[in-house]
Amino acid sequence: MKITYSTNAWGPVLAHWAAPNCVNAAYYRCGGKLEQALADIAEAGFESVEIFDGELLEFEGRSELLEKMLEKYGLALKGVYIACNFIYDEILPEELDRVRRAAQFAKKLGATEIALGGGAIRFDGIRESDYVKLGEALDRVCDLADTLGMRASFHPHMGSLVESPVQLDKVMPHTRIKLCPDLAHVKKGGGDPREVVKQYLDRIDYIHLKDIMDDGMFCPLGVGILDIDAIVETLKKAPHRIEIAIECDGWTGDPAEGARITSHYLKKQGF
Repeated sequence: MKITYSTNAWGPVLAHWAAPNCVNAAYYRCGGKLEQALADIAEAGFESVEIFDGELLEFEGRSELLEKMLEKYGLALKGVYIACNFIYDEILPEELDRVRRAAQFAKKLGATEIALGGGAIRFDGIRESDYVKLGEALDRVCDLADTLGMRASFHPHMGSLVESPVQLDKVMPHTRIKLCPDLAHVKKGGGDPREVVKQYLDRIDYIHLKDIMDDGMFCPLGVGILDIDAIVETLKKAPHRIEIAIECDGWTGDPAEGARITSHYLKKQGF
């Protein structure tokens, strides 16, 4: 199935132990079950994966180990997910260097997509100028992506500067970056996922499909309350190809079973 599946459901989402005192270590990791994730994703019928920047950077200097692991399960690396602050001038060069390292490594392994989540929230609240700063930093990553022959997309995320559609509309005019909406995060942020997809369809090349339950817990596609069918139909009407990635992090069920449930749903949709 030519759809990407994220490895982030296998174990809790963690930060590097040095993250509080080292910006260059401030990246996401998952619970140390990468190979199990790859095995389960392949078994469910998916052909490519998206991986956190931290999981990639743990293989710096020994990329052959990750290459062999991907080859073992017949999987390609499609994208890397990177979380950023991007509003603090002093640490921006540090953050951009971390993005560069992860993107170059991902490109070496064949990835085409960079998904950027975030935009920090200050202790004393959001400043309107933060949307401008975020947009300018996102454009810096677009420049990097262009030099690497990759695509960069912005992923609004709960707990960040851009949670709601109103906040999304504030940052997008300040950047040329593509949009990677996450359906469940859009819903939790108070938006209508289908309407956001329709509004920004011409700027979506890569999207995270994720379902959500009444209690706010993420879940496999077709299990939750989102009208995934209608959203998929909207995507199919786009005049350009949109790459799809699946996430099921935060679900309390077995991640392998979640991948199988989603795979079955997607096959029913004709993927």
